[in-house]
Amino acid sequence: MGEVIAIHQKRFFTLNDARQILPVIRRITRKAHDEVRCLGAQINAVEDASRKKDLEEAVYRVFKSWHQKITRLGCEAKGMWLVDFDSGQGFYCWRFPESGINHFHGYDEGYRGRVEIH
Repeated sequence: MGEVIAIHQKRFFTLNDARQILPVIRRITRKAHDEVRCLGAQINAVEDASRKKDLEEAVYRVFKSWHQKITRLGCEAKGMWLVDFDSGQGFYCWRFPESGINHFHGYDEGYRGRVEIH
């Protein structure tokens, strides 16, 4: 049986903690990403405005659900497929489809200010 993961709690992550939970984050993110990509293809193929609006709302629901799942795990969803893990001194940063958590940024720098972890 796997490790129990607390949900709905503010968490601070060590780099090891973040890397251990990443497979769960990646699985959740890949599923949502694939659903949005499929919906996007349908949006591009549809001419009916009403159907297009329905599909766009479906994209929003998938993204909102993804955001909620990431948050329940104690992480911060900062943008489309971008997840931050609060270390107490800044954030370990991961963006789908990166293979691992290899970046860090301070609380004020954001994604553009991230630096590679050595």
